[in-house]
Order: sequence, then structure tokens, then C-alpha cells
Amino acid sequence: MDTLTLEITGLAHDGRGIARLPGDGGTGERGMVAFVAHALPGQVVCAAVTRRRGRFWEASAKDLLRPAPDAVPPLCPHHDQCGGCPLQTMPYAAQLGWKRALALDSLERIGGFGRPLLEDMLPAVLPSPTLAASRNKMEFAFGQADGDPGSLLLGLRRRNGRGVVSVPGCALLPSEALRMVDAACARARACGFAAHRPRARREAGAARAYGGFWRFLILRRGLAGNMRSPRWWATCITSPGSAEQRAAVRALGRDLLAKFPRLAAFIHEERARDDALAQGQKRILTLNAHGREDAQAALLHLPLGGRLFGLDAASFFQTNTAAAQILARLCGELLPPPSGNGMPGDGAHGLLDVYCGAGAPGLLVAGDYARLLGLEADRRAVLLARDNARLQGHGHCRYQAGDAARLLHAQNLRPGQWHSVLLDPPRAGLDPRVFDALRTLAPRRILYISCNPATLARDAALLRRDFCLRALAAVDLFPHTPHVETVALMSRKDTQDL
Repeated sequence: MDTLTLEITGLAHDGRGIARLPGDGGTGERGMVAFVAHALPGQVVCAAVTRRRGRFWEASAKDLLRPAPDAVPPLCPHHDQCGGCPLQTMPYAAQLGWKRALALDSLERIGGFGRPLLEDMLPAVLPSPTLAASRNKMEFAFGQADGDPGSLLLGLRRRNGRGVVSVPGCALLPSEALRMVDAACARARACGFAAHRPRARREAGAARAYGGFWRFLILRRGLAGNMRSPRWWATCITSPGSAEQRAAVRALGRDLLAKFPRLAAFIHEERARDDALAQGQKRILTLNAHGREDAQAALLHLPLGGRLFGLDAASFFQTNTAAAQILARLCGELLPPPSGNGMPGDGAHGLLDVYCGAGAPGLLVAGDYARLLGLEADRRAVLLARDNARLQGHGHCRYQAGDAARLLHAQNLRPGQWHSVLLDPPRAGLDPRVFDALRTLAPRRILYISCNPATLARDAALLRRDFCLRALAAVDLFPHTPHVETVALMSRKDTQDL
């Protein structure tokens, strides 16, 4: 494997460092770009080449030869090994500046919007109020120690691949949660079952085989019932297990509940697919704080915009509670009450909430509309959204479960049917069939919430034929990582009335 000495001059959209390949040392490729994993601007690194492509090379930093001039001490003692929070040694102001540049570059290069307009709309990325212990949810993976197939670890992914590194000093969670991780690992290790190792490739026709049992432990912090102080929920995800293995998970859960009084529930879910996703497919068990089976114990609450939202332990919700309040405020400011003529109940006063999840943030502005329709693929989330709407006094809100594009086209689509549309799609962005529905519906405005500036820019470019960009904002929900949450407001070109 070839190695190069590289000076990192910038950051790519995925957080990799950017360097120019030298023209000597046998490369013969002066001026070509290298994308270097685990490297930051200002550093000089010794990097191993991992792939050669026609227009660029890919590499991974192995040794730090010179730190960046403005480098700060890492927040976490596991920074050198753990794959999370790769921007820790970059000053926080520089992180925010780079995330702003990332959003602007994507919208300019992919979306085709003018740079001066974008810079005026997005003067800065709003910072996270907290930089340590900021997360209300963490996914820990089971793995094995290097060279010891019989060992069992519970931690986070290594920087250089799918391996797992223990993180007892992780800065993202308080010490209480990290002690739960240690206790769960010790109990699981005593059971003698191996960690799951997903197959990267499988020969055609080969029998399906699971490379181990233990997969993930997910910790989540929220509120239980009328309790004001936060509690924890633990979800253990395994491969499909035998009666003996399921009994071992139950015993692990009861052990954790007995040792940690602030643990509100323990949940066991199984995943049959041979992949590395931390998402259960079948719920096997839910134990309440007393160690008894109780399906309702999986319910928790999280605050947003001055309200409490009921969630299942497996529900999607923003993982940075403090920064999510800023995002909620932005959505309210960018989507003010509709104005203009129109009788209550007609299209002039309707909100279509696509990819609505458990109802937020659509319910935060639901009072400004005579009707709201939420669409969501997760049936469990739809049930929660209905409950949240009822508890918040919004009887005019309806929710449907299923594929968003299919549900949209099942309606009698007509222009003006909805005044506003709220979009909060997954990282991959909008389904192409959703664009067709939006063009037919011709809402006055679209508020698009995105965790991926590249797909936001792509989708905004496709919407430009009928809509113009009116406002742009960004919040740092994920400090020390390459991710940024962006919000864009677009309005129909033939109207000035929002």
C-alpha cells in the first residue's frame, strides 16, 4: 500500500480532508486531488492510499506529522481511535464556518443558486448550546477485540472500519449512561454468545447465516409520565435468537434495571437482516422499571418548542435536545400563519406535513391552520402523531401511514389544495414522485428541513422551476461532526403572499 506525505488544505462535504497530490515520489500526478479520511485542514499527515480513481485519489491518514496551527485539545480521550466526532481538534468557530461553507457550496454548485444571495440568507450557522453530553440518544455496537474472536466489546465504531472500540470516557453522554454500557457488556460477555459480524459479500446461492448474536445497545434519555427528572431507556438489538438466547437478554435487562434506578425500561428487539443497521425489526420484550413485562413502558416524552411529544423508544426524534429547540423556533419563524383570503377549511388554510414522524414540528404550527394532514411510512410513528395531536388539542389534524408518494397520488390532487407543505425527508431526500405531486398541488410555500445539504440542494434545484428560494437557515445539531441541519423556505413564483 502506497503512502504519501500530504498537507491538508480543506474539507470535503463528508468531513474528509482535501490535499493536492505531490508531483514527485513516483505519483506523477501533480495537481490531482486526494480525499483523506481522518485529516483536518492545516495538518500534515502520512496517508495510505486506499483507492485510485480517474480524477482523484482516496487515502486514510495514519500518522500526524504536524498538527494544525489552530488545533485545540480533543474533547474526548478516545478521539484517536473512535470514528465519532472527527472534528474535535478544530476550534468550534471554525467548525461552524466550515458547515456554513458546506451548505453554501452545495446550494451553489448543485442547486445553481447565486452565491451572493445565499451568503445574505445564511450569515452564520447557529451553534449548539452544549458541546459535551449533548445527545439524548446513542447507539453502541457489540464487537470483538482485535485478534480475539472470543472476546466481546460494546462501544463505537473505529475510525478505520467496522471494528469496535470501547469508549468508557465518551464525552457525548454522562457517566451514568457509560456505566450502563459497561454493565451491559459485562453481562453479555458472561453469556458466551458472539457479537454479530455482518457479511460484506455473500456468494450467490449461499445459505443465509448470521455471524453472531449481540448487535447493539441503544440508550435514550427522556421523561417518563409526570416525572420531571430525566430517565433512561435501553434497547438491546440482537440477531434472531433461541429460547436460551432470549432468556439471556431478559436476564441482562433485569440486571440493568436492578442496578440503575434511573433506567425506566429495557426493550429487546431482533433484526433478521444481515447488515449493520441499528434498527430492530421485531420487538420481543419490554420490561418496566420493576422488571415486569409492560409494553407501555417503551413510551417516553421529549420537549420541543415548549411542548412534550410522546415517543416510542425506537422513534426518530432529534438527538440534541437543546439545539432542537432552536430548530423548532426557526421553523415557526420561517412558517408564519397564512395570510390572505379564504374560508377556514379550504386550501388557503391547510398544511401538508410530509415525512411527519411522530408529529413534530408540524404540530408546533398546527394551530395556525384549519386542517393538517401528516404522511409517514412508520405506522408506529403515525399512532404516536395521532396521540400527540389529541393531547395537544389539535382535533383538526389527520395522519396516514404509508409511502408518502403513493399516499399523495392517491388523493385527488389539485392546485391550491394546500396552502403550505412541510418536508422533513430522510437523508436521501425526496422521492421523485413527490416532486410531481408538489407541482400539481402548487402550494404557496414549502418549508424543507434537511440533514444533508447535498440532497437539499438537488431537490431545491428541481423545485426551482415553480418555486423561488425565500429564506435559508442552519443549526448545528451535531457538534464535532461533518453534519449540519439546514432549513429552506421556498414560495411559489406567481405569488408574493406567504
